[in-house]
Amino acid sequence: MTGRVRVAVGVLVRADRTLLIQQRRDGTDCAGLWEFPGGKFETGESPEMALQRELKEELGIEISKLSFLSTLNHDYEHAHVSLHSYLVHQWSGEVQGLEGQNVAWALPEEIRSYDLLEAAYPLLEQAVANLNGAGALAPENVTITQD
Repeated sequence: MTGRVRVAVGVLVRADRTLLIQQRRDGTDCAGLWEFPGGKFETGESPEMALQRELKEELGIEISKLSFLSTLNHDYEHAHVSLHSYLVHQWSGEVQGLEGQNVAWALPEEIRSYDLLEAAYPLLEQAVANLNGAGALAPENVTITQD
C-alpha cells in the first residue's frame, strides 16, 4: 500500500442528539460493520466538497451547515486512511440509503453497542465530547453555499 487514502466523514446530528450511522454493504471491505457516512476525495476536492458530494450520493441530502471535528489517521489491513471528519448540523432532504445500505439514527450510548469500524469509535468519542462542550476543538461553523 502506498500513501493514505483521504476520506471525508460526516457525523450527522439531529436536535434530539441522535447521530446517523450506516452499515457497509456486502461486497465491500469490512462488510456488515457500521460507520459514519462519507467517502474518498476525488481529485481537486476539498474535504467539505468531498463530504457534500458523498452525502448527496449516499444519502440524498444537501449539507447547509457543518463544523470541523478532526483529522484522524487509521491503519486497516486493506488501507491506510486519513479521515477528515465534520459534525453536520443542518441539511436539506430526507436521509435514505441510496446505495442500498442500512441507516440508523441512534444516541451515542446506543451506537457503542453496534459493531463499528475501528476508526468510528474515536470519531464517536470526539463527537460526543464536542457536543457536550468538552471537546479540545472549538469548531468554526461553515455554511455551505451553492454557486
